[in-house]
Amino acid sequence: MTSTMQVETLAVNEILFDEDFNCRGHITPMDVVDLAKSIKEHGLIQPVVVTMLTGARLNAHPDKKYLLIAGYRRYTAFRINKDSNIPAIIRTDMGDEADARLFNLSENLQRKELNIPQEAAALAKLYKLGLTETQIAERLGMSRGWVQVRVMVLKLPTVVQAEIAAGWLNQTQIRDVYSHYTNLGEDACYDVVKKFKDDKLKGRKNTRKKVSKKKDKNPSVKRERTRDDIFELQEHVYGQFRGNSIITRVLAWCAGEISSDELHTSIEDYADSHGLDYSAPE
Repeated sequence: MTSTMQVETLAVNEILFDEDFNCRGHITPMDVVDLAKSIKEHGLIQPVVVTMLTGARLNAHPDKKYLLIAGYRRYTAFRINKDSNIPAIIRTDMGDEADARLFNLSENLQRKELNIPQEAAALAKLYKLGLTETQIAERLGMSRGWVQVRVMVLKLPTVVQAEIAAGWLNQTQIRDVYSHYTNLGEDACYDVVKKFKDDKLKGRKNTRKKVSKKKDKNPSVKRERTRDDIFELQEHVYGQFRGNSIITRVLAWCAGEISSDELHTSIEDYADSHGLDYSAPE
């Protein structure tokens, strides 16, 4: 869709400030006191971004005309300053809810204002709107690995998510924690988080803590494999190829971690990247 933008001065009260829409979540006045002072003294350097309010939101807020899609801290600063008007860019190319949420997330990613769990929560809303892992990665200009790590975060216990939000774990360590959680359970997951956290506190170099694997006593014997067997092989393949591949996705499907639709989407992506034809079974 062709992008069309207008810059106008809008009434602050005509703009809907929806904290559930904003991927940063709740913003308190204390968070933007310094910004409010700067705007008061120097003016607003970059306008906020809005789109026309439609659908259920318009029905729920008939006194509003626009939805704020970027600039929540700037908008809050204007409210603190009790300004009645605010410079805004009106985006008329937001085709649907997904477009608007992707724009909000992309803007925050560029500003590097989110922690990993906040990014993960934003992705969860995009999944609910029907976007696939591949579509999200492409629209945000990120790798599929970046998306996959955040999907892992959503599946981890809330206490672990809090440690990630605090900055104790990097993306590689999150993968290791997730592997321990899915293969060995919560206690093992907490142990490895504590290990990584202690290493950081003591200034030790953080190294990957791999899940200990039981050696197959009879590797030449055919037998039905357990979920643990599948996860062990998946971790081995991941380590050997330095990341996920079509092999790890098939193994994830075998273990019941992803749906058939997700698997076939991955196979289609793989086929496209290798110039192959693939049609999912009906």
